[in-house]
This record gives sequence, C-alpha cells and structure tokens, in this order.
Amino acid sequence: MMDQHRRQMTHERAKKLRLSKDVQSISKRLSEKRAKVTKANTESIRKSRQREVDALERDLVRTENKVVDQEKAIANLQKKIDKEGDAAQGRRDRTDARRERDRARRDQVVDRDLDLLVQTTSALDARLTEVEASSLNTLALAVASDLVDRQYDVFLSFATPDETAASNLRDELQARGLDVWMVDAQVGLGQSLVTGIDNGIGSSRCGITFVTPAYVDPSRFWPRQELAALIMGRKRVIPVISGLEFDDVEKFSSLLGDRKGLSTDIHGLDEIADLIVHSLSDETPRQ
Repeated sequence: MMDQHRRQMTHERAKKLRLSKDVQSISKRLSEKRAKVTKANTESIRKSRQREVDALERDLVRTENKVVDQEKAIANLQKKIDKEGDAAQGRRDRTDARRERDRARRDQVVDRDLDLLVQTTSALDARLTEVEASSLNTLALAVASDLVDRQYDVFLSFATPDETAASNLRDELQARGLDVWMVDAQVGLGQSLVTGIDNGIGSSRCGITFVTPAYVDPSRFWPRQELAALIMGRKRVIPVISGLEFDDVEKFSSLLGDRKGLSTDIHGLDEIADLIVHSLSDETPRQ
C-alpha cells in the first residue's frame, strides 16, 4: 500500500506542476490582454477585449483553486505515507523483539543442556572409585594412541525418504575426492544395520546429517540413533538443512542446532560439497 501511495504522490506532484505552469501562462496572457484594453480605439473593441480579460480572470481563479486542491491532496497522501511508514517500523520493531526473545529462549535451552551435562558428568565423577578412574585413564590413553585407519572421510546420516537427495550429495562429495560412508552402499542384504552403522561411524572422520522434515520426524528411529552416536562419539557433525529453518533444527536437537551448518535454500549441493571439502581440508589428515 505504501508503494501505491508513493506512486500516487508522484502523479499528484506532476499534476500540481502542470497546473502551476498553467497559472503562469494565464497570468502572462491576462497582463497582455489588460494592456490592450487601455489601448482600444473604440468602445466596442474595448468591451470585446474586456470580455476576454474577464474570461481569463475566471480561468485564473479556477486554475489557482485546482493548485490549492492539489496541495491538499499531496498533504493528505503524505500523512498516509507517514502513518504507513510508522506502522511498518512498528512491525519491524516487533519482529526484531520477537527474534530477540526466540534467541534468548534458544540460549536458555543450550545453557540448560550444558548444565545438565555438567551435572551428569559431576555425578559420574563422584561415583568413580580409584580403580574405575584408573581403568578409564588406561582406556583414554588407548583411544588416543589408536592407530586404526579411518577408512572414510564422512559418515552421511539421512532419513529413508531422502535417499535420492542424500545420494546426490554423496556423489558431489565423492566427485571432490572424499570417501563417504552411506548405509545403502555399505550395508548389504542380510547384514546387521546396528553393526554396520556402528562401524561406519567409528571409521569416519566426521558426520554429515542431511536434516529434512523426514529426518526430524519423531516416529523415525535411525536418524536419532545415528545423531546420538555421532555426538556421543565426539565426532565433528555438519548439519545440511533442506526444507527446514535453522530454528526447526534447534527444536529437534539443541546440540545439533548449536553447530554451524549449511542450507540448500542458500547453496546448491555442489556449493555445499565445495564448502565441506574446504572445511575438512583444514583438519588433520586421516591416519
């Protein structure tokens, strides 16, 4: 509506300009006619010229009144534009305030999850005996010195309805030299999904979650299990979002929503693959 009023304002101002020029033109002609009245040689000529002057004076008054009307119309339009501008600014302010509240709520959720994690870790530490602590320390040293070859660069987690799109992403990554673990290619008929996925996560440098409406569907079992295994395994997890907003990912998993990711609404799969390859190239190479 504001744009429409602004276009109308441009039209009304142009109309006022034309009327103002008409006033100037009539005024000039009126001055010339008045001068001719005084120079008339006969009474009939004088009367004829006076009638012309009278007609021009009436035209001048009408045109000046139209200019005044145009000024009123322009003033009313300006009031509407100002009012709409104030309303639009108010809506922007309310939107900004709502976003700030949403951001604060997300921060509270993350803080709560972190506090819960700290409490859980503290409670676990309190229950450890010296023998248990020694055993865990030995295990930690063994993991740190693990010489197992990480066979894959990426573990690709996806929901079954998104298999085609996820396969396209896998193809883009593989075309750029990355080795990708994906359940459809690595787990054969009759083989255990649990064992296959566990081995796939363990032999991959990082995880990519292809997050879609199907992925966050609470009735689906495997996406949540794979995500939990990736996070529990302290893997680097890169969310690739399709058909969702980042706020939706935050609602699905605050730990996943807290991670920097990519969206197909902003990048094509080829661009996403380029960005992932560039990001992983900054990490330590596979063992």
